[in-house]
Amino acid sequence: MDVRGKLRREEGAAAVEFALIVGLLAILVFGLLEYGLAFWQVQNLRAAAREGARVAAVGGDDAAVGGAMQASSAGSVTGTTTFTRNRTCDQTPATTGQPVTITINNASLSASVREAFTISIPFMPPITLNPTLSGTFRCE
Repeated sequence: MDVRGKLRREEGAAAVEFALIVGLLAILVFGLLEYGLAFWQVQNLRAAAREGARVAAVGGDDAAVGGAMQASSAGSVTGTTTFTRNRTCDQTPATTGQPVTITINNASLSASVREAFTISIPFMPPITLNPTLSGTFRCE
């Protein structure tokens, strides 16, 4: 076989092409995983805030609201997590039908939960989310 024949052979071409593409594929896969984890955490916390607002709408106090949020958060909300509410529903005509909003204070979340809000994709600067975690119901 002459030199030209050896240069035209394509043995190993697939391995070289794979080596060029695998880096981009890894970035895409790890980016999707990081974003999925952050999205799951945000949705989990928003569901906990909605549950807290539901309890507040039927006249629950802060302890009942916090307990409902902890129970429905799959471990994301702890006893040290703080929240605010815009009104207290006391079953009077003045508050009936008025919206009550529960907002979770992001800074009071545990470090592991807040860490999920930082999306780290290889070879890219980290993306930090600062979501509004709130739920609203009308007072009963």
